[in-house]
Amino acid sequence: MAISEDILLAAVDAIACLDGLSMDADHLVEDVYLLAYAFPEESDFKAAVASTCKAVAFLVRGQVSSSSLKYGLNQWFSYHYQHRVAQGAKADCRVIYRPLENGIEVKGFGHRRIPEDFYRRMSAGRIQGNTH
Repeated sequence: MAISEDILLAAVDAIACLDGLSMDADHLVEDVYLLAYAFPEESDFKAAVASTCKAVAFLVRGQVSSSSLKYGLNQWFSYHYQHRVAQGAKADCRVIYRPLENGIEVKGFGHRRIPEDFYRRMSAGRIQGNTH
């Protein structure tokens, strides 16, 4: 993997420190690692982390609309975003969350298809537990 451990740890810290975010610490680390897998070039990974931070901040402030999910994720919402903002580019990343009284609980985030289908990965049994 092209992304150094220092950059991975900085990414975990950047996301974990976001105001209004509640997320299982183990899932946060896993999602950052998988983001690095999906975006192995350092500049793309850093852009994806910055876009993830921005997406979470928008969701915490209620500044964007999102889609409600069905089936095993029926209490959750999905927000689609680009890993790198580009005119006409498709939203290649997702974040699944639900509103809390003072922010949001994030179930997970990442690339929509790498390393596998994002929704399949999220519905495969992630259990919320050790939230920060």
